[in-house]
Amino acid sequence: MLDPVQNHALRLCLGAFRTSPSLSLSILANEPPLHLRRQKLSMQYCLGLSSTSQNPAYSAIFNSKFKSSFERKPNQIPPLGIRIQSHQQAIGFRRKDTLQCPTLPTPPWLLHHPEINYSLHSLHKDDTAPEIFRHNFNVLCADYSLITSLAFTPMDPKWVME
Repeated sequence: MLDPVQNHALRLCLGAFRTSPSLSLSILANEPPLHLRRQKLSMQYCLGLSSTSQNPAYSAIFNSKFKSSFERKPNQIPPLGIRIQSHQQAIGFRRKDTLQCPTLPTPPWLLHHPEINYSLHSLHKDDTAPEIFRHNFNVLCADYSLITSLAFTPMDPKWVME
């Protein structure tokens, strides 16, 4: 359904004739054919999903119970998990080798947002003396107890940028 749209767009962009082969147009435009792009995105999704077994989509992709019913009905489009099995085997993917990432107990939108101090960024490096940056940095270090508790002193020469 989208392939003719891509082919038409490539013909317009490249100024090619209607009879130009679409594969040649894809190569000239340095754009992969849509079937390869869909395959790549499907594999990326499934490989990422393989590390989170708590995801509800995990069982639908990796524990497909309907493979035999789709083999009997070749005209029906099989689900994603069945369609990518051959590609997973081709790259040697094994679920048991995948490192499981734990799901965070707190949703990301409820996490504390860090405060970022941009006061050193307000000065331009081209027209500001290094001593001013050093002084402002020392003032910031005095304000933040977390920074001063680290294992460096504000006047340490290795922290001064020139």
